[in-house]
Formats: sequence, structure tokens, C-alpha cells
Amino acid sequence: MQFFEILERGQNFMEDKKIIIFYLSQNGEKIAQSLLPLFKHTEIFKLNEFLISQNWNKNTIFIFIMAIGIVIRKIAKYIKNKKEDPGVIVINEKGEFVIPVLGGHSSQTNKLAQKIADFLSAKAVITTASNSKGLPALDLWIKRTGLIIKNPEIFPKIMAKFNKQAFLNVYKEKSVKFLLFNQAKEVNRPELADIIITNKKIGKPDTQLILIIKNLWIGIGFHEGLKEKDFKNTIFEVLDSANFEKLAIKGIATLDKKAHYLPLKNFCKNQGFILMGLSKKELEKVKAESFSKSAYQKIGVESVCEQSALYASKGKLVVKKKVFKDLTIAIAEENYSIPGKLYIIGTGPGNIEYLTLKALNALRESEVIVGYKTYLKFLEGLFLGKEVISSSMTQEVKRAKQAIESALRGKITALISGGDPGIYGMAGLVLELLAYNKLSLEIEIIPGVSALNACSSLVGAPLINDFAVISLSDRLTPWEIIENRLKFLAQADVPIVIFNPKSKKRTKHLSKAKEIILNYRPPDTPVAIIISAMRDSQKIIFSTLKDFDDKEINMQTTIIIGNSQSFFANNWLITPRGYQKKYEDEFKISYSLE
Repeated sequence: MQFFEILERGQNFMEDKKIIIFYLSQNGEKIAQSLLPLFKHTEIFKLNEFLISQNWNKNTIFIFIMAIGIVIRKIAKYIKNKKEDPGVIVINEKGEFVIPVLGGHSSQTNKLAQKIADFLSAKAVITTASNSKGLPALDLWIKRTGLIIKNPEIFPKIMAKFNKQAFLNVYKEKSVKFLLFNQAKEVNRPELADIIITNKKIGKPDTQLILIIKNLWIGIGFHEGLKEKDFKNTIFEVLDSANFEKLAIKGIATLDKKAHYLPLKNFCKNQGFILMGLSKKELEKVKAESFSKSAYQKIGVESVCEQSALYASKGKLVVKKKVFKDLTIAIAEENYSIPGKLYIIGTGPGNIEYLTLKALNALRESEVIVGYKTYLKFLEGLFLGKEVISSSMTQEVKRAKQAIESALRGKITALISGGDPGIYGMAGLVLELLAYNKLSLEIEIIPGVSALNACSSLVGAPLINDFAVISLSDRLTPWEIIENRLKFLAQADVPIVIFNPKSKKRTKHLSKAKEIILNYRPPDTPVAIIISAMRDSQKIIFSTLKDFDDKEINMQTTIIIGNSQSFFANNWLITPRGYQKKYEDEFKISYSLE
């Protein structure tokens, strides 16, 4: 198989944007300088109207750090329309508020303003109607799905209707395999729809938004001698007679040796079509509905045009072979899907303050949120307008499958994992399921603050050198294996972090673990017990290996057992790394409060 012309690939929208930051005051300049790590291609200037006029185009985003009135007066005469204008964001002089003024959706300044606000610990003031109502930006959804707007002049009217009633009726062809946005109500007849997703010439362009799917493959067989206009006129004539949109053509497929024919290559290049050249072996893998005696005698295939269309589309014929002078044409329709994405997000110990900016942005971008209901409660304020799928404890496989299936259907999906998703979290299960089912999916694993990090910080520095982590839950790992590991860890003289020490049904494992460790470590070994770390009900207990009891311990508890060097000092649990021994001469601090 050979590809001769390939449509432009998707890329990071912000990568090609030039960021220009203007300031007026000294404090504004400081804020501008602080934003430099956020962006590539960034320049900072004192307010300069000449630079505004010279860079007023869709490839620029202006950030003004000053009063919004000044900005409006400076840019008013340059404003044209959302297709040509740059993005404009205003930040007040104190860095408290970040306001997208132009290009909220078209230049994605709403998203950028939120990113800046998170970075500055400021408030993003988003004023677009859809955002204020928790509705998705319809134009961004269309862009992500790769659909082509046939009648863009009707878009404002449809968006106004969406903002007013908070849903839209949508009709889509059976070949469209991705899920619609959450507020879409699918209808089974085009005349009932506000939006029609199709490859056909249907709908009322003055009242319905027509979105074209690019999923038609044109299979051709031909004799050389044809001109570029011959391909164009005949192919478009067949499309018109079958009531298909020209915009729906994805590519042209033919025999590999014919795909080098220059007029055909020029036709595909000028129209923006993929040109696919196929070998005889590839064509033989699909069965045509028509039979050409001459094609079979010369090439050994049943019908070049039908088999080319079928092979390229992996779908079904919608127009059987049409015969013209020196040219045969068939059309096949492929299933139209869009790649989803699955974020596996570590949300930390349960306090939103410990949620990373990366995790926050991924949650905002996601259309579907899947998670354990207790973890979702900590974050529910972030889920406005999103589909939320919650489930109970021990339903990890169900959650992982729901998240995978949602992403496979084209949704941007977030799977919530408490703590860090790679430490007793959901990341491993998702990757196992994908491997087992031989599935491929775009995955991004976003780390979070694990209980071992959170608990260690609360009690001091017990894990400053080598340490080990073990879970006492035998739901997935047999107790005999856990017991054997405990023996080796106890002998290794490293601090031990214990996860899942005790549950309502599993009441004896912790006392057994304590007995095992006491066989190898002294009774006065320091122990820290942390219950509900970083949450309102947080409790910390310092004890020793011999004396600690399990009365208050539950599944929300993490236990840290020190090693032979660990000690308590000033209400901290400390495990030395060896600095004092190596740098004893430098260890004394001469300053005294006395």
C-alpha cells in the first residue's frame, strides 16, 4: 500500500501561537516575567500600539496586564471577526483576575486564561454563555471531531438555541460511530434535528447546522490519457447523482502502478484528498460485487474500482461500479470515528489543595469522569456539565472498563484514582485490560500525591533513605505471599510503609504483621499512624512497635514503621540518611535563641 498525498495532521493548537505580553507598571512587568515559563514564543513589551497593529492576526495571543478599559480603547479599531482576530486576555495589575476578552473559543483563550489563573493563584473570569452554563463549546467540539461545517453562517443561531435550552437535537448517519456531546439528544430523522451529521446532501441549511463527515473513498480504474479535469468532472458527477457531498470525500484508491499517474496525483493534491495505491494482493483480500472480465484477464482482480474502494474504507459500497469511457468509479463508506483519550488521574490524598495543575487541566478537558464515589465527592465542584459515572469500592475492573469503553467511543475521559495512579492505583489495571484485549488507546497517566508522600510529610522525614511499601490487603494477593514479604522487609532494616492495614472484614492481618516485624526489630522501634491524611478528620498517633494498637485503624490509615536508626524529636519522626556521620564537623549551628 502506498500513500501519495496525506491530509494535514492535527497538532497542538497553542504550539503555533505567538504570545505577546504588554504591561504598564513595574508590578505588571513582574507578573509578565513570571508567566514566561508557561509559554513558547513569548515576548514582553511596555504597551505599544504599533506592535498591536503589526501583530493583529489569528496567530497571535495578546496578554495585557492593566485595566480592561485601557485595553478596549487600544484594540477597538482593529477588531474584525473571530476568524481573523487574535486572542486577547486581560490580567489586572495585582494579578488577581484573568479575563479572556476575545477568542474565548476560537483562540481558546478561555482555556488559556484558566491555565494562567491556576499558575498565578488568581481567578479566571469566563463570560461566554456556554461556559457560564456548564455547556461545552460547540465549535471546539466540532473541531475535535474533524467535522466540516457546511453552513457556518447558521452557527450563531444554533449556539444561541443551545445556550437557551441547554440541549440540541442531533441526527447522525449510522456510519458515525463516536458518542455525541453530553447535552445532545439523538433523533432518528433529519427533519427533527438542530444539527445533522452526514455525508449526504440533506437538511435545511438556513435552519439546521449541517456537519459533513469525511468518510467516502472513491475507488477508480482507468486508462492513462485522462486529464485532471476528467477525473474531477466524472467523480463529482457520480457524487452528485448519488446525493453525496463533495466535502465528504476522504481519498481516492486505485492500483499502485496507476497511483503514479501525474494528472491523478495533481487532482488529489489540489482537492486535498489522500491518494492510496494498492497492490493486487491487497485487492484480492476483498470481494467485489461486480465482475469485470477484462480486469480479471489483465490484472487478476474482479473489479479494480470496487475492490479499491472497499479495501481503503474497510466499509461497505454505497455506489456500485459506474462505467465511463476510460474510467470506472465506485464509492465506499467507512465508519467514522474519532480518537478518544483516557486520562488516569491521581487526585492525591483527598484535599483539592493537593491536586496538581496538570490534573486540574485534564479534569476540565474531560467530557466523562469515572471514579470511586468517595473520591468523586472531594472533586464534585469541578464536574459541571460533564457525564459522571461513579461506583462503589471493589468495583475497580468495572470502573476501568467503563473508562476504556468511553474513550474508545471517542470521548475524552478521566478515570479518577486516589493518591497516585501508579501506586496501588488504577493505571496498572487499565494497561492490563488493554493488553489482554489487544486494544490501543491514547493514555496519559497523571501522577498524584500518594499516601506515602502525604503521610511522610505530616510526621516528619521517615522515608529519607531506602524504604519499602506493602499492602496488607489479601483481596488480590494471597496472605501467604504478603507474610513472606513482611519477613524479608523486617529483616532488611528499612522503614516500612503499610497500606490497607485493616478493614471491617480483615481484622487480624495487622496484628499478625506486627508479630512478624517484632521478630526482627526492637519493641521501641518508632511507629507513626496517620488516619485520613490531609482530610478534615485527620489524626496522627506516635507510638512504638510494641505499644501501638489497632483500635482506631481502618482502611483510611497508613502506618510508617521506622528502622534501627529512626527516632522521634520535636514531634517529628526522623530517619537519618547519614549526613551527620559524614559531615559531623559541619553539623553544629552556632545561632542560639538564648
